Amino acid sequence: MAGTWLVQQKGRENFVTQGELKTLARGGKLEPGDLVYHPTLGRWLYAREVQEVAMELHAAAELGNRVVPGQAAIAHNDSAVAGFTLGVLGVVPVFGILCALIGLPLAVRGIRRSRAIGGIDRRFAIAGVALSLASLLVNGGATLLAIFG
Repeated sequence: MAGTWLVQQKGRENFVTQGELKTLARGGKLEPGDLVYHPTLGRWLYAREVQEVAMELHAAAELGNRVVPGQAAIAHNDSAVAGFTLGVLGVVPVFGILCALIGLPLAVRGIRRSRAIGGIDRRFAIAGVALSLASLLVNGGATLLAIFG
């Protein structure tokens, strides 16, 4: 539906084009609960109810985008970074096994998520898996030797 849209946000109404409406949604400046109106619709709808806008809102939510004017959008993969960090902490002898046990599934989730958002932070996730597995082998083996050795 091309043409001019009316957007209601926080009690204020603005006229925007369809392209501007999609850009607002993609940039995180349009919330799913904001109201939009187009003459062909005949009534106000929530932004999430308009198919073209809903796709942009979903993409922005998936990527966690908040676009700053003049800067490109960057997707963050928190699971990959957390898995890597816990994998690194896994080398600490006392609580390394616990860190590795928590870090391994987070790193695996980070690998899966990196496929969905275009490979950002994939190296962190792979390193997190490797470090967690190594920590489990070394710390687990040392623990077993201490108990049964």
